Amino acid sequence: MTGTSIAGAMMPALMGLSYLGLALLALAKFGHFREVFARAPSAAQSRGLSYAGSLLLATVFILCGQCFGWGYGSLVFLGLTSLGGFLCIMNLSFCARLMPGAMWVTGSVSALLALASY
Repeated sequence: MTGTSIAGAMMPALMGLSYLGLALLALAKFGHFREVFARAPSAAQSRGLSYAGSLLLATVFILCGQCFGWGYGSLVFLGLTSLGGFLCIMNLSFCARLMPGAMWVTGSVSALLALASY
């Protein structure tokens, strides 16, 4: 595969990973966690979700930079993060209880797509 085809194949995987990172950051917040799980998060859970989400978004940024070049990759990252944020907002607004399942499916499919593109 050439560099361009690898970058094109990574786009859906990066989209899913950016959604997953933003969903983890959303669940780190008290109100969203309580809406999804019907209980309050502990301080350790909140901190862990926040760190995991930030680390995942940093990983997506690095992968965007490596796949698309750092100039164009940063723009791709912003676009993917915006789309992931929109999907996360829609998920929390209309079917918050389904968010953990959506996160599992998105994470699994994104990991498989990322592995298949290399």
